[in-house]
Amino acid sequence: MPKIITIAREYGSGGRLIAQKVAEKLGIVYYDNEVIDLAAKELGIDVDTIRKASEEKTSSFMYTMSSSAFTLPLNDQVFAMQSKIIRHLAMHDSCIIVNGCADYILEDYDDVLTVFVHAPFESRVRRVKEDYQEEHDDYKKFVMKKDKGRSNYYNYYTTKKWGQLKNFDLTINSDLGLDEVADIIVKLYLQGEK
Repeated sequence: MPKIITIAREYGSGGRLIAQKVAEKLGIVYYDNEVIDLAAKELGIDVDTIRKASEEKTSSFMYTMSSSAFTLPLNDQVFAMQSKIIRHLAMHDSCIIVNGCADYILEDYDDVLTVFVHAPFESRVRRVKEDYQEEHDDYKKFVMKKDKGRSNYYNYYTTKKWGQLKNFDLTINSDLGLDEVADIIVKLYLQGEK
């Protein structure tokens, strides 16, 4: 069976950049927005709509219509489709999956290294502003809002609590350095292959 790394992260912690570095060092596939894009394709719904739904827990207003009646809320459909895609990827290829719920979705799979990347709040705000070069009126509020959304989504769709240490094999502060964190993850991954 393939070996998987799942990476969940606080917004602005550099988790996506770390995942890309790890994938490059190990020569394995990296999935992030591709999971959402595949879910959109499978559901036959616009990618932007799916991306918005994939970041929010169910709302009573986000239903889609079927030919006969209301179906599951769009957010629930997206979560179910993403779960199906993530399980499929995990069974067929060694890869890194950057998805807030992938650790939960794959909790019954063998050979999964689950990682949570965090960093001090001020570091994350600086990274969003300087490294990501995003433009926001209030960076602190934006980062807090993104974290709250991730937390609400994870807590709603899983039986766990977002960011809890015991949910992950490794929780790591990206202020150690993105390359250094990537090297640690690579080392753990390779140790598991022995």
